[in-house]
Amino acid sequence: MIIEYIPFLIALGIFAIFIFNDQIRKGSIKKTIPHYSSTFFSDLPPYRTFKAIITFVTKKGYQIDDIDEVHLAVILNERMTWNSYGSLYPIYIREQAGRTIVEVGITSKLGKSFLFSTFNKRVLALRLERMLNAIKGAVIAYEGIDENV
Repeated sequence: MIIEYIPFLIALGIFAIFIFNDQIRKGSIKKTIPHYSSTFFSDLPPYRTFKAIITFVTKKGYQIDDIDEVHLAVILNERMTWNSYGSLYPIYIREQAGRTIVEVGITSKLGKSFLFSTFNKRVLALRLERMLNAIKGAVIAYEGIDENV
């Protein structure tokens, strides 16, 4: 009867909530606080570093949820995959003591309630490291491009 299908229907309902949350959760520069973050220094001036990052993320197909060209900040949205619940990447660029600092953060779209899971912590840390390395590479590659050409 229908009682036999209740566990399946519950699992299907939970999966539908995850998919729905992934589709509607958007990042905001003023509201998105990263759960984990890491920084690196760039030899480029802040605006050129920002331009390099925007060029990279648009070529890679990341969705830009929010962007602030004045404060050099952007929020990237990564959709749900088989090994991730979906992530938001806040990226902030600032100048301090003549050096450009790039801060890359990550937050799960599921929020703080799932941060206690060791699996989720590992997935977020791995995704942050991959994004950080990709952005570093994009900035280093952009350093060799002459903007006047």
